[in-house]
Amino acid sequence: MKVEMARRKWPLALVLAVVLGSNCMPYVRRPRREHLVRVALVCGVDRADVGGVRNGKYHRNYRVSVAETFPQLFGPRNGQVVVNGQRYRGSVEIRKIDGNLWVINVVDLEEYLKGVVPCEIGGLSEKQFEAAKAQAVAARTYALAHLDQYADLGFDLYATVQDQVYKGLGCEREMTNRAIESTAGEVLFYRNDPIEAKYHSTCGGRTADFNDAWSGNPPPYLRSVRCRYCEESPYYAWNKEMTKKEFYAHIRDRLRRVNINLNRGELIKSLKLRRNRRSKRVREIVIVTSKDEYKIPTYRIRTLLGRPGDPGGLLKSNYFDIKTRRDKIIIEGRGFGHGVGMCQYGAIEMANCGKKYRQILRHYYRGTRIKKIR
Repeated sequence: MKVEMARRKWPLALVLAVVLGSNCMPYVRRPRREHLVRVALVCGVDRADVGGVRNGKYHRNYRVSVAETFPQLFGPRNGQVVVNGQRYRGSVEIRKIDGNLWVINVVDLEEYLKGVVPCEIGGLSEKQFEAAKAQAVAARTYALAHLDQYADLGFDLYATVQDQVYKGLGCEREMTNRAIESTAGEVLFYRNDPIEAKYHSTCGGRTADFNDAWSGNPPPYLRSVRCRYCEESPYYAWNKEMTKKEFYAHIRDRLRRVNINLNRGELIKSLKLRRNRRSKRVREIVIVTSKDEYKIPTYRIRTLLGRPGDPGGLLKSNYFDIKTRRDKIIIEGRGFGHGVGMCQYGAIEMANCGKKYRQILRHYYRGTRIKKIR
């Protein structure tokens, strides 16, 4: 489980992974024997600039266009390849799919993580080393569970918030590299399979149940748990205020994004919030109009209430309430991201309090255990 990110101060909400969560379902596969991952760096373009070794010859900056023959392979020089000016470990495969170029980085799992962990968890102090280790195990588990996810396209993961933000060598940090190396091969398992290791920026005091964010059969380890550690997050509590006229005009406009078009004379009369009593997340909004009722499912709620200034155009979370004060509508909320799994700000504060990475992971992924795969 989002994101610009490599040097930012705050953890990533993945979820903003959050951003593409509407299509997210439990996706767990047994790991392949080899521990290589194929990461889509550039998708659906007509040209790309690549630096690397092809057919025994080094190319510093080779421009690949759709007119050439594919697939093309570029190996590393001095341990790296370059794609559009960005440096990566491993090698590069370029495919032509539906008339466009897709640039795929083929890289060892552990080296892939070095370009993921600092992008996802942000800048950490040495005191927070255990949080970096927890993030390393979660990111490794996520990658392993999603191998062959896009097998029809020839890769496993996107290098974006659709999976995990990956920026290669330019993102790496010495401390997070140590966290990855010190947990090398460690993966979270439930029974005999690597888990769906969801994580997010801030839960707001309690994590979400899986079905607070997505439909489908919920994994037993992705249940709402109390989190007393993320109060220092700037996203722990937040609010939005607008006039009633602005609010209802905004709702009418955003309904089109969830495939509901109201008739010109159809007036919005009220909104009903249906929430999970345990996690406090809103699971459904019922919009009552002068002619009908429309149900907005959990994975559309943040799209419905999001505004252009919000990250990804999404409401920060679905942990909120709507209040009316005179002619104002106020949305009072908590948290940032889908809220499922590990709370990154919570993990950081647990590390500040002296908790070890295994304690952090056990807290957020109940009933799982760590196994070493190599």
